[in-house]
Amino acid sequence: MNIFKVAYKVKRENSDEIYKGFGFKHHSDATQYYVHPNNQSFKGTTTLCQPIGEALVLFSLLCTSIAKGDCTVAGDYFVSDDNSQVFLQIDVPEDWRQNGIVEPEIHRYEVLFEAIQDEITIAAYDELGRWIDGNMEHLHPLYKLLPCFCLLIARECRVDSDYNAVLLNFIETPVADTFVNLHEDFYQAHKFDEYNISYANLSGFDHDGLLSFRESFKVIAENKAEAKAEQRCTVTPFDGNAFLPEYRKLIPAMPPELIIPKAVRSICSAVTNGDARAVLFHGPSGTGKTIACKLVCQEISLPIMEVINCTENLDEFVLGKFIPDEDRIIFKESYVTAAIRHGGAVVFEEINFAKPQYLAFLNSLLDDNGFVRLDNGAVVRRHKNFRFFATMNLGYFGTKELNQALYNRFNVVLELAALSDEAIAKMLTARIPDCADKVDKLLGVYHKLKKKIDSEELDIVISPRNLENWARLAKYESYIAAAEKTIIPIAKCDRVMENTIRSILMLYKWG
Repeated sequence: MNIFKVAYKVKRENSDEIYKGFGFKHHSDATQYYVHPNNQSFKGTTTLCQPIGEALVLFSLLCTSIAKGDCTVAGDYFVSDDNSQVFLQIDVPEDWRQNGIVEPEIHRYEVLFEAIQDEITIAAYDELGRWIDGNMEHLHPLYKLLPCFCLLIARECRVDSDYNAVLLNFIETPVADTFVNLHEDFYQAHKFDEYNISYANLSGFDHDGLLSFRESFKVIAENKAEAKAEQRCTVTPFDGNAFLPEYRKLIPAMPPELIIPKAVRSICSAVTNGDARAVLFHGPSGTGKTIACKLVCQEISLPIMEVINCTENLDEFVLGKFIPDEDRIIFKESYVTAAIRHGGAVVFEEINFAKPQYLAFLNSLLDDNGFVRLDNGAVVRRHKNFRFFATMNLGYFGTKELNQALYNRFNVVLELAALSDEAIAKMLTARIPDCADKVDKLLGVYHKLKKKIDSEELDIVISPRNLENWARLAKYESYIAAAEKTIIPIAKCDRVMENTIRSILMLYKWG
């Protein structure tokens, strides 16, 4: 039986709404949120259905209950080491019975999956824990599908780590976009699967040899809580006399709306004390990698002597060059060399765009006994207060992998996650106050485009910087017109993508 196909033909008689499903209904078109790369529908649309949607909601409620350590939704699921056997126990919440989502007499489901026969066995129990005797005919088709899909979603979390990660994020931050993502990925991965389904009493099933999700999730939850816990991080700045007076004016003074991320702030004292002499920030465009470098330097009173964009400004003269001076030729040192000689920071942006021969000097500079040899033959020893920062995007056109010897010389390699909606909103409203009432819409467009780009692995990028350019231009013309010059161009003349972006823009009222 292909229950995934059946799911789109079955809905409740009392309502076609997916219960607690963000207002989505049976056969809702959710294309604006997400389209799976393997979508084979005639129109290329993403459509939701009640059985899968409500199973996803119910299973998420179980996971949330486990994460919070309460019994809002009691239950657990158990998996064998080879994932061939999955056993699910789940109590049905009272409101699900009261609202007709589940038949009134059903208080608990038990479901067993055995991969060898592709067999799913369902059992339903009443308020006193008694098996509701009989065959499956007394169950409406929808009530059969609900426990089946709960079980299969549980198994999906076990066998697909990416799906599990998305679901765990959904538990923490339940939003419509992720809900659609989970529903569609689950359907597309299994839409051709066939199962043998039966109804029998599972009270005697022994699950002692299986791994409990509740027990394993407690460990995950504890580790995540510890990772998120506030850590007292005392920042040690450089002494006021650590740098020459003429260089102190190069200590960054960043706008107040830019707040140093916790993960970045935690390395500040290590930079000051020399335990993190070379730091590499990487991540997608628009995550604030260069800003992070400047925020660290501001936090610890470290002057930035030079910021070099390796796509444009890195050449063989990075340490200095010979220039004419009246009737002679002299060697003029660069600000990079000044930082090496006297102390201070340099930042190499997009370091993996650089030609390897222009980075060769970094191997000796970042060694334990750091030094550089200039073109005039002079050897400059690294000052104890010299610090090196670099940023890079991974996988972008024109980038290269860093030489392993150079990569190993970074004391800290930190991936910066995409900026939160709160951070983007704060940045936009601080820099362009006129856009305050449009920020939610700007973010909506941003997320829809990011999802499409990520799901289809497109070679284009949208970043908060694009949103800022859009909002700035929209001070002088409509948002739709401004988008034609700031957002549409990210499609890089791909007419299909341009029209897709325009259709996303039309979802919002900009007047």
